[in-house]
Amino acid sequence: MLYTKLVLMALFWSGVFPAVNIVLSSMGLFTSVFLRFWCAAVILLVLLRLREHRLPRPSPRETVLVIGLGMLGISVYNTLFTAGLALVEASRAALIVPTNPAFTALFAALFLKERLGAVRAAGTALCVLGALWVLTKGNILVLGQLELGLGEVLLILCIFMWSAYTLLGRVALSGLPALALTAYVMTAGSVMLAVPAWLEQDSLVRTTWQSWAALGYLVVFGTVLPFLWFYEGVKALGAARAAQFINLVPPLAVAEAVLILGEPMTPALYVGTALVVAGLYLTNKPR
Repeated sequence: MLYTKLVLMALFWSGVFPAVNIVLSSMGLFTSVFLRFWCAAVILLVLLRLREHRLPRPSPRETVLVIGLGMLGISVYNTLFTAGLALVEASRAALIVPTNPAFTALFAALFLKERLGAVRAAGTALCVLGALWVLTKGNILVLGQLELGLGEVLLILCIFMWSAYTLLGRVALSGLPALALTAYVMTAGSVMLAVPAWLEQDSLVRTTWQSWAALGYLVVFGTVLPFLWFYEGVKALGAARAAQFINLVPPLAVAEAVLILGEPMTPALYVGTALVVAGLYLTNKPR
């Protein structure tokens, strides 16, 4: 049953890419990000209260950490991610953004002096090559003359934001339980988006039922359930083995973008998918 949950976790996370595209077709960017993470935070806080019979109180140091993580991992990252998806095909974005673990490993080696190792270095190189292959649409020889669009730039910035989010969490490890930390981070991050979301509230008047349905998917299946199942996997299998299931996200996301949104499956996507999946496997491979 656990393995089924982890496969579904990857499937649901991959569905975030086309779902965001559907939400943005009639809902404002800040409104969609705010509603997604505010609703997810409320659900997680209720679950936390039921499990722990209380809400753990963070220390002043942990409060600062929560605010910083909420800004990086929720407010900034997801605003960039959503804005990028509005400008770039979901299938291409699905091969750029999931390279986060490889770049995080690289930055950890550079700034935290963590050992990268030959296997993880090879995985990082494959992920970078796969992302570049997708960015250049298979013509990597023109990389020097490549002119990135705003959407590609935003998605590349996502990688740096997520790496900073992950490394901050490693440097300032919290004593809070994983569920509590995530619920508080989502709450802090969504609160920061409340004002810009309120300013574009008029978009809710013209929001279609398809966008509301996609938003519901993002809250439950794209945020809450994958988080719970991933940490269930970490607890039972260990972080390294549970992380292997994240390797399924890029090919599944590409397939869903093609099937749901009707995006074309180009040769560059085939090659990019293979490179990114191979790179993520090596990056996440247990040492």
